[in-house]
Amino acid sequence: MATGAAAAGGDDAVKIGISQFVSHPSLDAVVTGFKAGMEEAGYTGDKIEYDMNNAETDQATNTSIAGKLAADSDIDLVLAVATPSAQAAAQAITNVPVLFSAVTDPVDAKLVASSEAPGANVTGTSDMNPVDEQLQLLKDLVPDAKKVGIVYSSGEANSAVQVKMAEEAAKSLGLTIEKAAVSASSEVQQVRQLAGCGCLLRANR
Repeated sequence: MATGAAAAGGDDAVKIGISQFVSHPSLDAVVTGFKAGMEEAGYTGDKIEYDMNNAETDQATNTSIAGKLAADSDIDLVLAVATPSAQAAAQAITNVPVLFSAVTDPVDAKLVASSEAPGANVTGTSDMNPVDEQLQLLKDLVPDAKKVGIVYSSGEANSAVQVKMAEEAAKSLGLTIEKAAVSASSEVQQVRQLAGCGCLLRANR
């Protein structure tokens, strides 16, 4: 048990470090849900302390947050929200559990050895889309569809993984995948090149 947290809130007190990559409704909901779960488990008031950090997409800040949490001997557990934060935390923190969420492919991100046996001190939950089921539903709804356009982030590993999954699943459905890679929101207008596609999908980050 962390000595600093215990001194502040009694023998059952814990200190949780939170590293969130960016402010976003879905990521904010992860933190809210985590805190609600801790409250349901009885960690309320002076029994728990949170050290909340948000990198706001800045990688240098993200790395700095991970280092700060790693150096805090009072931290009992770190919650890392989104893949970049999880990767930075996993690399810097080895002495306390690291719990990740809002990560699409933790194996590809080299956060865990496998979903069945994560290994080390890192574990968490995946928000991987059921890509093959989504394409099957698309085909059911639009039987004549032949070409599907996908907009994805070129700098985001999770997006690239989902594009590969879509390309593989499309083969058995008689679909062709047309891709439009963007590196910033200002480039989303590139979807115009997918105008000939009957359907458009977006690969999540």
